Amino acid sequence: MATKKPINFTAKKISNWLTIIIISSTVIILILISVFLYKNFYQTITQTKEIVILRKEVAPYAVDMEKFNSIIDQLTKKTLPKKLDNIISPFR
Repeated sequence: MATKKPINFTAKKISNWLTIIIISSTVIILILISVFLYKNFYQTITQTKEIVILRKEVAPYAVDMEKFNSIIDQLTKKTLPKKLDNIISPFR
């Protein structure tokens, strides 16, 4: 049977591991905070700037929906396929 080697905990090893854990957790927390701020603040600010710019370009008058619907209906009637009833088949 193999004998188990005892683990030696020295103050230097504990200090080194604790420093590594603190530095890595600090880096991870900073990354998470920056991602949160980017998604929730920066992107929102840029979207509101785009909305303000687009509001200036939108037409200032309202659309007459009855006229719009009648035009759409006329376009759909115009683009419907025609019935081909009186065609003589050349293969008969």
